[in-house]
Amino acid sequence: MNAELYEKTVRCIRCGFCLEACPTFVITGQETESPRGRIYLVRSAIEGELQWNKEVEEHLDTCLGCRACETACPSGVEYGSILEMARAELNDRKVRPFLSRLARGFLRKLLTTPHILKLATRTGIQKMPQLFAKLIGVKKVEAEMPRPQKAVAFRLSKSGNPVYFLEGCVMSAMFAETNANTKSLIGKCGDAPISIPGCCGALELHDGRIKAARAKARKIIDTCADGAPIVTNSAGCGSAMKEYDELLKGDPIYAERAADFSRRVQDISQYLCKSDQQPSQKPLPLKVAYHDACHLAHGQRIRKEPRLLLERIPSIQLVELEESDRCCGSAGIYDITEPELARQLLDRKWKFIEESGAEIIATGNPGCLAWIAQAAREKGSDIKVMHTVDVLAMAIKD
Repeated sequence: MNAELYEKTVRCIRCGFCLEACPTFVITGQETESPRGRIYLVRSAIEGELQWNKEVEEHLDTCLGCRACETACPSGVEYGSILEMARAELNDRKVRPFLSRLARGFLRKLLTTPHILKLATRTGIQKMPQLFAKLIGVKKVEAEMPRPQKAVAFRLSKSGNPVYFLEGCVMSAMFAETNANTKSLIGKCGDAPISIPGCCGALELHDGRIKAARAKARKIIDTCADGAPIVTNSAGCGSAMKEYDELLKGDPIYAERAADFSRRVQDISQYLCKSDQQPSQKPLPLKVAYHDACHLAHGQRIRKEPRLLLERIPSIQLVELEESDRCCGSAGIYDITEPELARQLLDRKWKFIEESGAEIIATGNPGCLAWIAQAAREKGSDIKVMHTVDVLAMAIKD
């Protein structure tokens, strides 16, 4: 029996506070599509009342991993950890068909290898997710791979205190301009950004590939061994890196180093809010709404910092978005593996975006950027979907 996983599941008192916070429960109304329902399935499988079978796997697969239930939970249930450990248990038991496991592995490899991802998108294979979907068993895929931003030349500052910046996988391949703007803002705050190549392991972790996630975590920790701050502009990456201490707590070599590393990780919005040196800004007379990326709002509990940064821009009108912290349906590879639920969540999100009257939707995660931007393209809308960093960069005086 997985004693650690079981101990985490018994903390759930089935109070139901998580239900209305859970996107999949709100859409389906099914108990098995709720956090407490999924926890009950996992606990029952551990106790032997159920088998670790396809039924358990399907209900865990439909979970977005958005962790909104953690925000709502009065008992402090670590649902994100339960989900990752339960998925790892299913992976170890090889419940998923071989071809499906193979396709998901290729998909993870594609998204976490920047040079392959760049090649795939620049050769025009926008429908590449369809290739994996057939093997996974999905009949229709809604998600398309977005065109990558143009690479922007950036000269790293050699003056100021060093600040590590995680380039990331999808961010470096698809959002090169955003990364350049992030490093520029770090430089304008008087620090010297140092790029960290490589993958943080977040995608593997969320898919229950814990061993692979630990290996990537160790590599990133080795890269940032000198105590300098570590900044990321990806909500998913930041959430994973802030929990390296939990991921590597049993490692005799890395446990203490992981704890130190996690304490140093900051989202770019946190870093900019803390900086004593703020770049001057010009007026930006636009109406902007902010969408809370799940792993920023629920994983890292960061809500006010991005809004404060946007509000500081002269002439900007920041409007609140209905259900701003409700998942948009992207969630890593979720919009590919669970297209029906992902589409319903995206349609719900876009409805509120249109009602907000915003000209720009700002957010802090690559999945949200790509998925919501796809809705804008499909609707033929003039609404721009931008990373918060890019909105700030528009307002910086040269």
